[in-house]
Amino acid sequence: MGWEIHTAKTAFAQFAEAWDQLNASLYDGHPLFDSRFIGPLLDHFGTGDERLCIHRTDAGLSGALILYRGRIGGWSSFHPSQLQATPVLLADATVLETLFAALPGAPWTIELYAVDPRYAPDFSRLTLPQIVTAHVYTIGIQPAEQFTDYWNGRSRNLTKNVRRYFRRAQEEAPPVPLSSFCDTVDMGACVARYGALETTGWKGKAGTAIAAENEQGAFYREVLGRFAATGQATVYELHLGGRLASSRLTISSDRMLIILKTTYDESMARFAPGRLLLYRLIEEQFALPGRKTVEFYTNATSDQQEWATFGCTLQNIQLFRGPLNAVMFAVSRACRQRLRSIRGEMPVEDSPTTGVASCRSIDDLRAEQYDLGEFMTTDNVEASTNWFELLQNKVYPLDPGVRFYITAGKKRPRVILPLRLTTNGSARTIESLSNYYTALYAPLVARDGELLDVQSLLTAAVHDHKGAQVMRFGPMDPDSDAYSALFSGLRANNWIPFRFFCFGNWFLRVEGTWDDYLKKRRATLRSSIRRACKKFAAEGGTLAIVTTTEQIEQAIAEFQAIYSASWKKPEPYPEFVPSLIRHLAVRGMLRLGFARLGEQTIAAQLWIVGGRKASIYKVAYHEHFSAYSPGTLLTAHLMQHVIESDKVEEVDYLIGDDEYKRRWMSDRRERWGIVAYNPASLLGFALLVKEVGGRALKPTYQRMRALCRRVWTRISAPGPKEEG
Repeated sequence: MGWEIHTAKTAFAQFAEAWDQLNASLYDGHPLFDSRFIGPLLDHFGTGDERLCIHRTDAGLSGALILYRGRIGGWSSFHPSQLQATPVLLADATVLETLFAALPGAPWTIELYAVDPRYAPDFSRLTLPQIVTAHVYTIGIQPAEQFTDYWNGRSRNLTKNVRRYFRRAQEEAPPVPLSSFCDTVDMGACVARYGALETTGWKGKAGTAIAAENEQGAFYREVLGRFAATGQATVYELHLGGRLASSRLTISSDRMLIILKTTYDESMARFAPGRLLLYRLIEEQFALPGRKTVEFYTNATSDQQEWATFGCTLQNIQLFRGPLNAVMFAVSRACRQRLRSIRGEMPVEDSPTTGVASCRSIDDLRAEQYDLGEFMTTDNVEASTNWFELLQNKVYPLDPGVRFYITAGKKRPRVILPLRLTTNGSARTIESLSNYYTALYAPLVARDGELLDVQSLLTAAVHDHKGAQVMRFGPMDPDSDAYSALFSGLRANNWIPFRFFCFGNWFLRVEGTWDDYLKKRRATLRSSIRRACKKFAAEGGTLAIVTTTEQIEQAIAEFQAIYSASWKKPEPYPEFVPSLIRHLAVRGMLRLGFARLGEQTIAAQLWIVGGRKASIYKVAYHEHFSAYSPGTLLTAHLMQHVIESDKVEEVDYLIGDDEYKRRWMSDRRERWGIVAYNPASLLGFALLVKEVGGRALKPTYQRMRALCRRVWTRISAPGPKEEG
């Protein structure tokens, strides 16, 4: 069991049936992955060097893809221009980790081009280093409603133009009804007509047009003929004034119709025949009983996107055999680019990326009339523009390095990356807009946003902070898509990233009622709660929770007073927490708890509730009243409230591995950061060497630290610390 490597051009036919079965089980028989498409592709455009990689388990064939050997040690997916999306037929992407050993030679990288993430395995499960970049942004139409509803939902500009083109055609060259050809015997003539039309245009002049007598013509005749035999191929033609004006070649499955090729008579451009044909094709799909998703599989222009109801970015995924291979690749590429720049072989660009903008504040984004509605505080305060605006205004108000990098379409942001550009001596650093107030950092991503945009956002930041040597991000969820996207984006920009530990994070998965929660806690905690409650009540103690803006300033003053009276260090930015409390109160997310003994406040805790989650943000108690266990009392009171009244599903103790948190919570996870170095700069390379050296010596340091800890344990017995 494992990988088998075969010569694809000669062996594919014998595996075609198993290939199609795998395609059917994984991707519902995606037409572009069908053996009737891939087989002719190998026959007409394969060189004979392609390798069919088959993976077997005890249950049978579980993986298949086609690769060819490129540069020394490098392998790539078979991807001629006729293949719009590359098949990666794998039930489990982790089997790619063993493919390197199975391939001949000494492979160190595998590049997979034009991977559709909707029809591909989950590459995030791989432990292999990888770089994921955008290939093209494709579009599609989901005919889920009536055609009139779909068309009324298009832009005014599109509907107006199509009406104008139809009216012009009706007056000058009356169109005939849309022609469609589905029979095998028609495919040869359809491809010939298509080729004759395409040859008269710019593709004919460039030598890339389909023609009846060239290899492309033979390929499409064969593919369409094979699919037509099962009723899965259709050629659509539109005639204007008795002349063929436009043609589209399509193949389909039960669920989707794929537009393979499109051409039109360029001498009739004033009628936009391609648009008129597309309108009729879509109209027909909406009218059919078995509606199919229309997939364009093209590098969609802004005009084409107006037709779409959804879009997707196809990805290029480069895998490395190990971390050292990834580092060597990035260093080599960075050095080559540096040398070309020094020699003047690379043009200097004023703006290295298109579609990226930057502003110095959230107010500037509003002034530029960006629609930030989707990024306002909803369920998660830290995943909002409000949070970063508060952080900038109260912590970094005079910092000239704060930047918000964005990608957007028509003033609607897709991704916002909040950063700080800093300089310390000769070291220039780009870091996340975060500090010790931040429990979790991530770029802000719209519902239809693409984290692949992070690469171009990082490129823009490096361009602005010329000569930057270091980037640092954290704290982050190491299992999140954002973490992977930043790692990949850094590698794609030829930086060398490393993970680093930030802190442990204790949290509770709420299951059942407050009583159910208590039953699962240790007996010592239940006993402490009972004793503290009894003593506190006997002395006239009360517990209260502030949730609204009513008398909020008095509550803030009370919170600050108890915080100052506790063991906590004074807040270096005294306006941050009060401003946060006001914001939470307005949003209905505030849970500000107080424990009072008569007129004296002896403990306070700031909790945040949103999205079925409660976060314990700030806690403090008056040390003179520690005998009442005020921290334990208030935590229990707020915990009962969020479980019974707010019906939360999770309680998060946020930052730190303090021992007392373990008593209240059920699970632990970790928050990690990313530090990266620019090997193209001398200082960046020196810092990279220092980082690598430090990590190599870390095991020795940890052994010495563990030894010292054991010695200290024997001579010291610290008492338990109470939360607060």
